[in-house]
Amino acid sequence: ITIGLINGNQERIKQSPEFNIKILTKKSGNLNPLGGLGMIRTIRQLIAQEKPDIVHTVTLKYSVLSAFAAYGKTHIHKIHTFAGLGYLFRDEGALSLILRTVLTPVLKTGFRQKNSTITFQNIDDMHLIIEKNITTPADAVLIKGSGVHLNDFKPDQKQEGDLPIVFMPTRLVRQKGISVFVEAAKMLKAENIEARFQIAGGVVDHPNAISKDEMTELTRDGVVEWLGFVSDISDRLAQADIIVYPSYYGEGVPRVLLEACAAGRAIVTTDHPGCREAVDDGKNGLLVPIKDPVATANAIKDILCDDALRVRMEKQSRNKAEQEFDIRLVVLKTVQLYGT
Repeated sequence: ITIGLINGNQERIKQSPEFNIKILTKKSGNLNPLGGLGMIRTIRQLIAQEKPDIVHTVTLKYSVLSAFAAYGKTHIHKIHTFAGLGYLFRDEGALSLILRTVLTPVLKTGFRQKNSTITFQNIDDMHLIIEKNITTPADAVLIKGSGVHLNDFKPDQKQEGDLPIVFMPTRLVRQKGISVFVEAAKMLKAENIEARFQIAGGVVDHPNAISKDEMTELTRDGVVEWLGFVSDISDRLAQADIIVYPSYYGEGVPRVLLEACAAGRAIVTTDHPGCREAVDDGKNGLLVPIKDPVATANAIKDILCDDALRVRMEKQSRNKAEQEFDIRLVVLKTVQLYGT
């Protein structure tokens, strides 16, 4: 079996003697028509060369490209993993609305081919795509999240410091709720809540990216520390007391929250598709409305001021990771789709 994996990000991939795996990767960037046509041609050439039984693509963007690259090849099982619906389906702006209107008929053509399967990371995304008639219930599969390597995160390695750390690891995209986190931190500081508030994340190429200058201005008063890009995320999670992720982006199940669960941390996140998949409200964290810094601040305070609650949430987070988000579970469900 040859599997063409077209992915916007490099992930750890281990070779297996049972599979002949061919990997085509490309750095994420803005999808323009000419670049898209070039990618379709490249993928189509790879398919002609390798003659795969299965083409498995990851993310909506690359799934669209590969669906048309493999168009008409009904003998190939085309598996598309939608790791969130992102800017196209979840953004409220005029441009995304226009794109949805124009592209929905195109998506129907690409994805309603014979021998096509779409996997979704959360139930809301699956229902939305089925409602838009882009796929059918029979061709839709739910695999919650992309999984996490549990051994990379040690919940018992928490480091005690002078002040508790409230930590937000994120890409610098507006819809991730960065301004909500900053406002909530300022409210808590005004109430004399003693804690360190930190954001980790580097500048990214995205239509709604926050620039370096904007981040510098947001954190100028020192209430929130902007750490920039960090490579030692597991160590940072080990030092934190609460993970906060007030996103209203089109998430699948955010890796940030998968890793927070694996690290055994209490979580504050939004009652929003994808985010709520990682938190059982009141058990391993608290869910808050989107774009609501007051509710976010109150949730953070509730956990910071109740050590017994926080400890219970930490244990529940790790349990949830072990039961639902272990990478081995995701691999097993994916291989079952391959038919072996």
